[in-house]
Amino acid sequence: MLRAVLRGGVICIPFSGGQKVVEMRENTGQVIVREVSEAPTPKEVSLTRLTRTEKVRGQKKWLWMRRFFTEDTSPDNHQIIEIQRRASWIGIALILQALNEVPHITYLPYVPFIHPWTGIIPFILVLGSLLALCMAFRTTAHKRQAEQSHNSSHANTRPHRWQRIILVCALLTSIAGIVILGRTVALSFLMPPEYSNDGTSLDTNAAILLVEGRNPYTDSNIINVVREFPIEAYWTTPLRVGQFANRLEYPSASDFRSVLATDLKAGVAPEFESRVSYPALSFLTLVPFIWLNIFNVLAFYLFCFIVLVAIAWKIARPELRPWVLLLSLANVSMLISVSSGNLDILNILLVVVAWLLRERGWWSALFLGLALSTKQLSWFFVPFYAMMIWRQYNIVESIRRLTIAGIVALLINLPFILWNFHAWIAGVMAPMADPMFPEGVGIVGLSTTPLLSFFPQMVYNVLELAAMFVALIWYWRICKERPEAAMVLAIIPLFFAWRSLSSYFYCAAFPLFLLMAARTLPAKRRYTRQVLDQSMLWFDHNEPVMNDVPNPVDVRVAFQGVYDLGTWAATKLALVRQGFSSVIIPSPKSAPPPTRG
Repeated sequence: MLRAVLRGGVICIPFSGGQKVVEMRENTGQVIVREVSEAPTPKEVSLTRLTRTEKVRGQKKWLWMRRFFTEDTSPDNHQIIEIQRRASWIGIALILQALNEVPHITYLPYVPFIHPWTGIIPFILVLGSLLALCMAFRTTAHKRQAEQSHNSSHANTRPHRWQRIILVCALLTSIAGIVILGRTVALSFLMPPEYSNDGTSLDTNAAILLVEGRNPYTDSNIINVVREFPIEAYWTTPLRVGQFANRLEYPSASDFRSVLATDLKAGVAPEFESRVSYPALSFLTLVPFIWLNIFNVLAFYLFCFIVLVAIAWKIARPELRPWVLLLSLANVSMLISVSSGNLDILNILLVVVAWLLRERGWWSALFLGLALSTKQLSWFFVPFYAMMIWRQYNIVESIRRLTIAGIVALLINLPFILWNFHAWIAGVMAPMADPMFPEGVGIVGLSTTPLLSFFPQMVYNVLELAAMFVALIWYWRICKERPEAAMVLAIIPLFFAWRSLSSYFYCAAFPLFLLMAARTLPAKRRYTRQVLDQSMLWFDHNEPVMNDVPNPVDVRVAFQGVYDLGTWAATKLALVRQGFSSVIIPSPKSAPPPTRG
């Protein structure tokens, strides 16, 4: 029995469980005694507690994911939610690229029937990674974006199931990345030089020749490189001449060893690329190591990777920094390029800085020029850079920056051009002009399977140009909203090229996320005209600003101190000039009107 007292229209029911009293008649001052249902049984209480415990445990199970997926679903935080969703797509790309680095020998013995079709595996994995990267920078209509923002503010704070799966897989992939990073550190500081990339061996040898006072573009020789560095024969680049003439199938490891052994005895190796095949900055950056008698230059490329990650960490908001750490460690393919001394690491670092400093005029053009002086892969970014500056500013500014970048690249290579122009141009154009074998993970990789045969090289060139045309049209439409898309669109044409090495595509995912993270920061004004009226300044600050694109404050990484000092000096000088002018030269607004008469 339960006694309910009704006094003054207020019903007091002193019980904690059971069903509520359905109906009570209001009668002031009357004591109503009504029988209610019994309290819940101990079994029901136990089941209720168990259900609540399982619910709390399920919530705690995904509690650690709050570091990667924010719980703040307010409209103001929608940009962070969107970047975290796009980071999941980048994680998919990194996982697929990591799977592409698994040696075929590890699984072919168990599935021998796919041996003739091994060329299609890297094709599918790299194509899937490119599609995932395109999904990462895909633009969303404003109406749909507003609907997603409204829905996300009322949705469950936990991420979608596919995002949780990708996050767990990326964490597992990062374990392999940590192992490779540790191995890279050991190779850089604790072991003798070992370059699995003949380009690094040739660049190091070029730096040695330059220190000795010899021209690297004329005196480079693969025979001396093989004798100087412990490299495997199949780490070199074969040419379709000599013993490899009149064939399109890539030589096997045994073919490499036998032909190279014969060439070592003869002292001449026409079947292997001996030229320094890159612009001058590729080996000029290694000269300080040679001066210090350090012939292991892997530490330099490791340093470039660390700088790239440090920039991403510095410019990213705290909500995105766990993704910076995860994607840098899960980037197994890029870490393998670092461990092999791949020049793409330095090249993409300079390209990324050029994009980050796109509102700093000649600073951006300077780093673009440095990238052009490093590797030919950066040349593919030039039309995208020109288009971005054209769309954000005007065509005159685009031409001006390209001119500055071209002058920088020319000045770096000018000594070697004057030294021996023919040798320099033959070396720089070697990747396009020399008779190299068709190789890669793109369309040409299908020709190693029964699916397709090799087409003439002109067919691949036409496909590459067509893909570049489509990519430029795509970028023209989205470059204002997604300037970082160039990191992917610039390399898509290489998927259709005669040579589409996997390393061409490995340095796109992390820079894409880096530039995305830079755009999440609040916009900042560039000049002191916010504080002072522009008429007070005697120097011109009439440079156009980017429309609808937040100004990334990542410049603080290297230039904040210089920028702040210059801003402070300009402000002080303008104030002094204003005070000086008010005393000696009256302002046109305050000056008395001229007398008439």
